[in-house]
Amino acid sequence: MARQRRLNRFQAGELNLTAMIDVAFQLLAFFILTAHPVDVMANLNVLRPMPDVGGTEGVSAIRVTVFPDGYTVNGTTMSLVTLAEKLGRIASIDKSQTILIQCTNESDHGQLVVFLDICAKLGLTNLSVVSSEGS
Repeated sequence: MARQRRLNRFQAGELNLTAMIDVAFQLLAFFILTAHPVDVMANLNVLRPMPDVGGTEGVSAIRVTVFPDGYTVNGTTMSLVTLAEKLGRIASIDKSQTILIQCTNESDHGQLVVFLDICAKLGLTNLSVVSSEGS
């Protein structure tokens, strides 16, 4: 006696993907809205000038202002060459001297980079860059 094969009268059910896609989008929206992005600006290391407690050999904090047409050091206008010489004298006395660099709204970014390059070559690392309004 041969075994008879039974026919299965049931059909495979259809899988409704609409509900699964809706749930996936709901979860995606939930995670996007509840995620807290890391603030990159809060992780920057900023050096602030320390108060002068007597200075080294009469040298106090140096304030350099970058203007569109040049530089001033503590209110005295200087060319780039003269500025580099003055920074060289400061670096020979104290390489940890605080230098406060102010940039105006109109000053060129390239001028600031040139000044920072001079400071790096001389080994001056205690720099603070701030912006100031006006010229």
